[in-house]
Amino acid sequence: MEIVLNTFIARQAILDINLKTIGYELLFRDSLDNVFNESSLEKATSKVILQNHILGNLADVCFGKLAFINFDEFTLLQNSPLLFNPKDIVVEIIETVNISDKLVFNLAQLYKKGYVIALDDYDFASKWEVLFPYISIIKVDIEQVTYAQIEGLKKRLLSTNSHIKIIAERIETNKQYQQFKAIAIDYYQGYFFHKPEIKSGTCVSPLKINLIQLFLEAHKPHLDFNQLTVIISRDVTLVSGILKLVNSAAECGNIEITSIKQAITYLGTNKIKQYVAIISMSALSSESSPELFIESLVRAKMMELITEEKSFSHLKEKAFLTGILSNLDAILNLPMADVVKSFLFSSDIKLALSEQQGELSELLTLAKHYEVSTSKNVTRFVDRNKISEARLLNCYNEALKWGVNIF
Repeated sequence: MEIVLNTFIARQAILDINLKTIGYELLFRDSLDNVFNESSLEKATSKVILQNHILGNLADVCFGKLAFINFDEFTLLQNSPLLFNPKDIVVEIIETVNISDKLVFNLAQLYKKGYVIALDDYDFASKWEVLFPYISIIKVDIEQVTYAQIEGLKKRLLSTNSHIKIIAERIETNKQYQQFKAIAIDYYQGYFFHKPEIKSGTCVSPLKINLIQLFLEAHKPHLDFNQLTVIISRDVTLVSGILKLVNSAAECGNIEITSIKQAITYLGTNKIKQYVAIISMSALSSESSPELFIESLVRAKMMELITEEKSFSHLKEKAFLTGILSNLDAILNLPMADVVKSFLFSSDIKLALSEQQGELSELLTLAKHYEVSTSKNVTRFVDRNKISEARLLNCYNEALKWGVNIF
């Protein structure tokens, strides 16, 4: 009998000083609860490693970027990082390891083989100094150490021409990001980059209004191809983008596209709705972290895939739209309540986005579960709707693969 193992991965983006995503920290989860219930850190690390092939390609999970994976003392002594290509991962040494001659030797060998090694939750203890020749990244939790300590570390690394970079973890606000950006901290990780701080007094520019108008026009029950053509024609970026998307679509074959309307008509209703959503939301999010757009795409696709189940099929038309709109408040720097008041979304989409209620909200919550570590329980959702955890995992992995192809 074939044994099916359910694997769940939470991930959190790591960005550079210009908010470009360089990789994702991967955290093992043994259920949809998105928390790890094993008491042993060794088991958590081992499951990430052993189930790597069940997850599929790391490039799909991390969009071709680096995978930051926690390694404990046991897996480091066993040389477990060698199971991975050094170009794909960052070896994170967790703070509970004991420094020994064998551990230092193994890390030195990994370093020589080209592995990037990071020291997680650095606490400024002297015992870590012996590892510095092999460390490329130091991660500091800004809630556990002081700003003065981090600034001093940065100055020390600069004064010694060290190759070591710093990641500031648990960045929760724009103020914190700007504070550490001022002293040129190299990389950043935290909730802020998924949900940027809302700024008061922000208004929507005419260009963004045009993009939102295009977005909403494309999602009317009956498409008006003439009106879509008019809106797209107002913006050179939209024209270029839509033609590029159409010409790269497999359905187009060798057909030569000669007009915007021809391109839109050729794609047809379903394709144009998704392509317009992608291109307009991409342009809208150009001034914010790209992670917001990536996150929205994966959410949207996962929600759409779940609606292939019979019990959710009545939500198929609205699931993708809800997912891709879910970060619109952060992208526009406006409260979601103001966003849903300003634009003509359907009542159930508004309810899901602003009140976190209804079936669409449940689907959205489920999609969010795979992004960052939370403790919210969704077991009741799974039981009530008779959908397996394995099926949900498959939807998530398919959404990630789809997102990779978009980029």
